[in-house]
Amino acid sequence: MNDNDLVVFDTYYTDADAYIAKGVLETNGVPCIINNEIMSSVYPITVTSLGEIKLLVFRRDLELARRIMASKPLSDQEG
Repeated sequence: MNDNDLVVFDTYYTDADAYIAKGVLETNGVPCIINNEIMSSVYPITVTSLGEIKLLVFRRDLELARRIMASKPLSDQEG
């Protein structure tokens, strides 16, 4: 295994959720790539893996990405 290998950080069923997570990670210095973006637009299926959007990070950043997302839950709403 190489630290420069891309690994799946998480899987999302909407591109909005994937882009929010990508933005949080990149703002905190973790480069990432959204995979399967085109397929999710063409086939907006949420039940099967065909519509999944994978957020990829470098293996070396995986633990940092987990810590960042654990400290910044996407589901929390202010107010």
